[in-house]
Amino acid sequence: MPLSVAVADAQSRCRGRLARTWVNQARCSLLATWALPLPTGLLTGPFGGWMPMVAGLAALEGLQDVLEYHGCPLADGGDPERVLTLKWPNDLFCRGAKLGGILCELVRVDQDWSALVVGIGINLFLPRQALPIAESTSLQLHYQDLPDYQTLRDDLVDAISWHLSGEMAPLGFGGSLDRTLNGPQGLRSRIAALSWTLGKRVRVVPVAGEPVEGRALEINPDASLRVQLTDGDQVEVSTADVGVLPEVAAVGA
Repeated sequence: MPLSVAVADAQSRCRGRLARTWVNQARCSLLATWALPLPTGLLTGPFGGWMPMVAGLAALEGLQDVLEYHGCPLADGGDPERVLTLKWPNDLFCRGAKLGGILCELVRVDQDWSALVVGIGINLFLPRQALPIAESTSLQLHYQDLPDYQTLRDDLVDAISWHLSGEMAPLGFGGSLDRTLNGPQGLRSRIAALSWTLGKRVRVVPVAGEPVEGRALEINPDASLRVQLTDGDQVEVSTADVGVLPEVAAVGA
């Protein structure tokens, strides 16, 4: 699938989901925006919620590829399995802290086609004291032997571009959307396997309404998150801020 990408060493007007700001320093983060042509009906239809999640998967896979290619070991010598994960819907997490964010927007071209604009920011060399919140992190805090900034940035752009194109192509050009997403080896099961959110206690802060707490059970076929509340009821979450909570030991355990 064809795509275009713009890359910056620093940005002064970054923004994330729900109008949040994005903190960066020059030559310390991957700051890139991709544009992909996709059918408008796909982006606005029942499968549209999957596009941001597929973008998150592509970013995570690209990051994994580059770290493996350069042979970057974990700083603590630990098991690399599930160090990098996805917090619903598409935040990049490393060891339970936010490593990167993704914002997707639709830009209509004509009645049939639109551009999916995917902005990705990943903390690479941002020092600990510059991190905006305690729950955020930077790649250099977890991995050793990272290449220099420009090499790492360029390799990440190439790898993420390759994965974005490969993951989006079956969705936009032919094939069964349902099977691609929900088949035995579909995107839904792959994203679920990499999820930092599923199975954990979460706090859901909707755009409108009161926050609720519960346990994240499943990513639904429409990409919404199914959460079982503390009173036993279940809700489907489509647009909200979902934070993972620490587990609370049962009384007497």
